[in-house]
Amino acid sequence: MQVILFPIDEKVAVMTPVGDSLTTAKKDVPAGVPFIIIDSTELPTAPQETWEVDFSNPDGYGGEA
Repeated sequence: MQVILFPIDEKVAVMTPVGDSLTTAKKDVPAGVPFIIIDSTELPTAPQETWEVDFSNPDGYGGEA
């Protein structure tokens, strides 16, 4: 299963899409916010508030639908 990660309030949000991940991300991630799509098995095991995710090469940006 794929999940969408995006930065929000200096943290990392995780969205579990129903249907196509890219379409969902472009529609539901806030406009202009970068996102990446990964397999849920790649999620870090550390507490979410400690995650550091590199959004410098995103899969897209919210609001592009």
